[in-house]
Formats: sequence, C-alpha cells, structure tokens
Amino acid sequence: MSVLPRVLLLAGHEPTGRAGLLADLSTVRALGAAPVAVPTVQTAQGVTTFQTEPTSARMLRAQVAAARELGPLHAVKLGVVPDVLRLKALREALRDVEAWWVVDPVVRSSRGEPLSRLSARHYLALAGPRVVLTPNLGEAAWLLGLPEVRTVEEATEAGQRLVSLGFGAVFVKGGHRPQGAVDVLCLPGQTRLLKGARVARLPGLRGTGCRLASAFAAELGKGRSVAAAARRAKAFVTRYIQTGR
Repeated sequence: MSVLPRVLLLAGHEPTGRAGLLADLSTVRALGAAPVAVPTVQTAQGVTTFQTEPTSARMLRAQVAAARELGPLHAVKLGVVPDVLRLKALREALRDVEAWWVVDPVVRSSRGEPLSRLSARHYLALAGPRVVLTPNLGEAAWLLGLPEVRTVEEATEAGQRLVSLGFGAVFVKGGHRPQGAVDVLCLPGQTRLLKGARVARLPGLRGTGCRLASAFAAELGKGRSVAAAARRAKAFVTRYIQTGR
C-alpha cells in the first residue's frame, strides 16, 4: 500500500471552513494527500463579529514536533502567522525539514480586518530555493513596496523581482484583475502565464487563495514539478469557483 504524502498546514482556524485551515484540509484530502492541520490562530469572523487569538508558541512547537514523530512531512503550507514570535517558533520546529514550503502572505481577511502583524520584511526573509510564494496582486505590491500591481506585465516584473530575492518560485495570482484570469508563475530565468477563462463566482464564496496554496503544496508533496503543481492547483481552484466544492 502506498503512503499518502503528508502536508503540514499552518493557518488560521475559521470555524465555517469558508477559508483558512478547514479549507486547506478539505483541499489536501480532495487531492489525495494526508493533511496535518495546525491552527496558528483562532478566528471569529461573522457579519459584525471579528476576533483573533493566537496559538501559543509553545503549543505550535509541540504540535509540529508531534506531527513529525508520526512520520515525515512532504510539504508545508504556511498561511496566516499572527506575529514574529509564532513565526520564529515554526521556523525552529521545521528547521531541518527537507520539503517544499508554499507561503501565502496573508495579513488581512477578505474584508480587510488585520490577521497578522508580520511585515513584508518577515516574509521576504523566508526566501529559499524550495519556497514558493503565492501573493495576489495587492500582496505582491505590498511585499515590494510598490503602489500597485495591476497588469500582467507588472505582475511578471514583480514576480521576477521576488524570485531574484531567493525564492524557488513565485505564483502571482491574477484573480483580482478585472480583465482576464491570468496567473503568473515566475521561476529563476523563466516566466509562465497560466491563462483561464473568468468564471462567475458563486455568492459568498471565499478562500480561493487558501485553496490555491494548499493545492499547490499537496501537488508538490506528491513529487510533481513546480510548473505541474501550479497548473493542477489552478485547475482545482477553478473547479471550486464553478461548483463550490
């Protein structure tokens, strides 16, 4: 019997599963990998209610250590990290893990509420040859200190600038661009445009960025190339937008 690749999911817990850790977990299971779900922060996100409470650094270290005692980790997906203390704890707990990381630099909810106190500098310090960064257009601009990133050309330039800082790959998501659903995958020395038809989003649908990053991690954990993992992750999210599943 083949062993399913284990994907460590580090993200905020949003109880409805519209986004965050539960969305990541369902994505990884749907793609035939084994999720290891560790909540970095508890969140309450209703119509008027918004509150967050970080997991203690001690518990984060213990949960990652326990997960590693039960088997190897084949990929890591890093979502919301509330602050530098928790980021340091996670990096220490995963210091010698030889696996791809997919980093989704989420610092605010889809409605704009703050989820993290990490700065762009903290995310850029995560650069490494086996680290994939998955910013949307606004996050790419924030990471580089730019006023905005809008066009495919600007996304390509931003992605290549981020790759030049030491990332193994940068996937700039184009879903917020009004004209065309074009994502930009930047690797050292090359750029690939992942085009797709814009599809109508079901009302209230959230968590597409979470699902893209966790799908990317699941496919990398299976041993696929970065380009193949990116294509499959995009296809998965497109189906989710169309069907809600």
